[in-house]
Amino acid sequence: MRNPPEAPAKTLITNVHIFDGTRFGEQTSLLFTNGGIKNCTDPRGAKVVDGNGGFLIPGVIDAHAHVTSCSQLFTTAQYGVTTVLDLGAFPYSTILECRKAKDASDIYGSGAVATVNGTTNSQVPDFPFDSLLSAPESGRKFVANRVAEGVDYIKVILDPLGPDSATLKAIIEAAHDAGKLVIAHALTLAHYNMAVDANANILTHVPTDKPVDSALTARLTATTDHHRTTIVPTLYIIQLVLNSTGVPIAAYNEIVAGSVAAMYEAGVPIATGTDSNEYTTFPYNPPFGKSLHDELELLVAAGVSPTAAIRAATDIAASAFHLDDRGVIRDGYRADLVLLAADPTADIRNSRLIEKVWIDGLKISI
Repeated sequence: MRNPPEAPAKTLITNVHIFDGTRFGEQTSLLFTNGGIKNCTDPRGAKVVDGNGGFLIPGVIDAHAHVTSCSQLFTTAQYGVTTVLDLGAFPYSTILECRKAKDASDIYGSGAVATVNGTTNSQVPDFPFDSLLSAPESGRKFVANRVAEGVDYIKVILDPLGPDSATLKAIIEAAHDAGKLVIAHALTLAHYNMAVDANANILTHVPTDKPVDSALTARLTATTDHHRTTIVPTLYIIQLVLNSTGVPIAAYNEIVAGSVAAMYEAGVPIATGTDSNEYTTFPYNPPFGKSLHDELELLVAAGVSPTAAIRAATDIAASAFHLDDRGVIRDGYRADLVLLAADPTADIRNSRLIEKVWIDGLKISI
């Protein structure tokens, strides 16, 4: 776990509007102690922070990033991203090392992803051999090895080269049996349907070949409380890729943004993720921290309300990844907090107007 310097035993933020998941209330105060939010009216001994009429939201979650240096988590924290969910760093022990950093975002990880030989991921130097799948049994072995490493969840790449449906189902069944969520990388409508068929928990990216249709949205919204599929669109990097290949903006609006709008209107949960990375061998590099705010703006441009966009970056992301101690400002939850100078539900661009950030009750330097 993280080993930061000790936070003040008790902190009181006064004169703030607090986001309750639907709106900001009237000015009030918030008390937290030892990293946890407390319903307590006794401020004695607290360090008082004047919110100056600002707007307090839960710490923001980036549900898709590729961390290659712990220093990247210092950057994300500066932008109010208090939790980063890595999807591919290996070995998983590198993630554990980053949890020790102070003034840095908290981090979770999948370890090495599942793929097949011949894909872009398989060409990464020192890529683990056990991540190259050829049959259902190799998929089950992959999951067992990642679970033994202690990973937080499992990620699988769906590619034209594979894995096939039987192997994908074996991966997901083994992961669920081990109590692990499965995130599926899917960039085509066929792979979206394949992932839903196999009961993947989270789909990252949006189809770029065909719009999500009504049949698929109906399947996504038919999921039960025990299995609810969440979408992490990563619009910023998709737009980067499509722009570089000369795809007309009309195609992006119809296929990518249109799919997000259709899923949002149907009630499919949407979480924010950026695909942030600093890979020198990959030409598309969303910047850590900053691109989360670009992602919020692109979600709103696609038809998601500003309030829903804030929820996508807070409680919906937390719920999707079973981070049950964060994502809302409520008694008993972690004091992961971002103080903004203006209301982001009135204008999502106000999410960039960051005054202060706390991670697990510790005010970080920004």
